[in-house]
Amino acid sequence: MTLENGKAFKLEKFQRVMLADYFDGCTESLILIGKKNGKSTMLSALALHHLLVETDAECVIAAASRDQATILFDQAAGFIRRSPDLRDRVDVKRGYREIRSKLDSGRIRVLAADVDTADGVIPTLALVDELHRHKSADLYGVFRDGLGPRDGRMVTISTAGDDESSPLGVMRANARAIEGSTYDEFHWHCRTESFVMHEWALEEADDLDDMDLVKKVNPASWQTKKALAKRHDSPSMTKWQWARFACGVWLRGEGAAISPGEWDGLAEPGLTIPPGSPVWIGLDLGWKIDCTAIVPLWWESDERRVTAEAIILAPPGDGSLLDDRLITDALIEMHERYRILGVVYDPNAAGQQMVQVLERENTIPFVEHSQDNSPISLADARLMEAIRRGELKHDGDPVVREHVLNAVEKPLGGEKFRFDRAKKGERKPMDALRALSIAHSVAVADNQNLSGKPPTFYSF
Repeated sequence: MTLENGKAFKLEKFQRVMLADYFDGCTESLILIGKKNGKSTMLSALALHHLLVETDAECVIAAASRDQATILFDQAAGFIRRSPDLRDRVDVKRGYREIRSKLDSGRIRVLAADVDTADGVIPTLALVDELHRHKSADLYGVFRDGLGPRDGRMVTISTAGDDESSPLGVMRANARAIEGSTYDEFHWHCRTESFVMHEWALEEADDLDDMDLVKKVNPASWQTKKALAKRHDSPSMTKWQWARFACGVWLRGEGAAISPGEWDGLAEPGLTIPPGSPVWIGLDLGWKIDCTAIVPLWWESDERRVTAEAIILAPPGDGSLLDDRLITDALIEMHERYRILGVVYDPNAAGQQMVQVLERENTIPFVEHSQDNSPISLADARLMEAIRRGELKHDGDPVVREHVLNAVEKPLGGEKFRFDRAKKGERKPMDALRALSIAHSVAVADNQNLSGKPPTFYSF
């Protein structure tokens, strides 16, 4: 089997450890390890090996979503495309999401991630990807119970979850309690006659910023300390992402953008912005449901940025619109108190007539900032970087705090994200965070240009 870089695929030492129990006949293998340690490549290679050596193999692949399971399928198809010997033995039926043996009736196939589709399946090998994202243990149970008739086996691989009471969390706790389990260099090995768990994980109390430690739970040769540090230092990397996906630490609140500890650690109660200071104002307009947030940001220095004395205006709550005169009065008051460099706002959020009046009659400058994914992901990454570096300070306003802590991260592909509201539960306000983020982003761009430094981000 040939990798994308043209080299032959070979199991690394830690992958041999992962699969030793499987080849020893263990029925269920659970593997917990951080992202970017080659799990999809290894499982796709295992699926192809099984297809070739097991008569009339029935290998099924499932994940929390069919698209996620298809990633593993595509890895296997890539092996076949790059390896002539494999093409002589198997066919890829992409439309059916199947790989079929030319020698017998064996196949690898992707199943939709629901119990009804999987019910009745009798696999010789079941591969379950990212179990921490599964809504229940039902699919796992269907596969496990279907292994008996053909002495099938199952390999499940996942990163750390966010809820130790979840099906995966309970399974992990039960595994750690197995008599004779070993723990060596942050590697758990827990086995009964039919079940085994391998887990590479640090604990929450460990120094998760120590690359020597983090490397111990990222055993792949390509996961060097330098590569890990690059991921760690990315402005878009959050504490929970790093803890769970790089260190194997179980943390609640997968989507939480900013933790209470992170935000509260930046507070300086009683902090104010001196009158006459040059400020950027973030304006997030809400009229009937959402609040209007007016958030000043003072760039005191490259190492210290101050936000304080924000104004949050809630709509009446009776279905009527917020009176725009309240917004106008608040902005005029700030204009009299500070030297406003610009009010940063989304022109698609209505209020254009109000903006024109304030620009014409009060000479308040406005700066347009779209809330499309590209500029917003840039703004949110800039703000997250300032928070992680301790460069942003605030006055501890409890309403602003609530807005900040309500936000979750919405992935946008790769390591990009944007702050957003949680999809589940009641609609909670996060308008002050959005106003702060766009004001801060424009301030970053402005100060990079003034300092003569080459910009490290694209312009807003």
